[in-house]
Amino acid sequence: MKKVIIHLISESSGQTVKYAAKSAISQFSDIKAKEYNWPLVRNKELLNEVLRKIQQKPGIVLYTISNPELRDILKKFCYKLRIPCISIVGKIVKEISTLLGIGAEDISMQNRTKLDASYFDKVNAIDYTLRHDDGQNIIGLNEADIILIGPSRTSKTPTAVYLAYNGFKTANVPYIYNSPFPEYLYQLNQRLIVGLVINPARLIEIREARMNLLQITEITDYTDLKIVQEECTQVKRMCQQKGWPVIDVSRRSIEETAAIIMKNFYDHKKYINKLEIE
Repeated sequence: MKKVIIHLISESSGQTVKYAAKSAISQFSDIKAKEYNWPLVRNKELLNEVLRKIQQKPGIVLYTISNPELRDILKKFCYKLRIPCISIVGKIVKEISTLLGIGAEDISMQNRTKLDASYFDKVNAIDYTLRHDDGQNIIGLNEADIILIGPSRTSKTPTAVYLAYNGFKTANVPYIYNSPFPEYLYQLNQRLIVGLVINPARLIEIREARMNLLQITEITDYTDLKIVQEECTQVKRMCQQKGWPVIDVSRRSIEETAAIIMKNFYDHKKYINKLEIE
């Protein structure tokens, strides 16, 4: 397996360049990438620090930087080291400019403001999501963009965190056998509520692995097949009654599940806006 070093440089949170790198690397089955993330690089001092690190560990450089001066410094530095230096957005901007026959505007400061706002929105979303993980804080669910429900160990927490990194305030509430959801949940008609279920046999495997990790040996309802089946059935039934979408995560990655949820969110938002207009 070939190894490659990739430096990801951004003036914001670095999510755009990170996702772009991940998508590109996934196309190669025989590559092991070592990533170095450099977010919030917004001045020469910070950039020079990054350049020193790159010189110590040279590799491919991917960046999203709107400041022309910083871009020029970075490109000249990489040229001297003879290493690839690729703008994630630059190629797209150039193609649009060529197609339309117009030049891109210099909006570096305006773009920076937008990036800042987006960055702090993500910070707020992550903070909210962590405070509303696993049903630990029912108060404030009306502030959520998305609420995930489902049996324990159906990837609610990692999915919620992934959504938070994309700017969505996401709460998750576990379904416990013979314990109904709080009535408050049913009053949140304007929030998108999504049920997550999984193949019961697979869920038992995940729960048993969790118990082994915690060195729990006693037999409990937690891994009883009939009860696990009933948990998933109850969540499906409840979602069907309320018109909430249900996603089977048995064969889906966190990214795939989140993508489906985000599409549902925008569809739900359009529906709510339409009702408000009428």
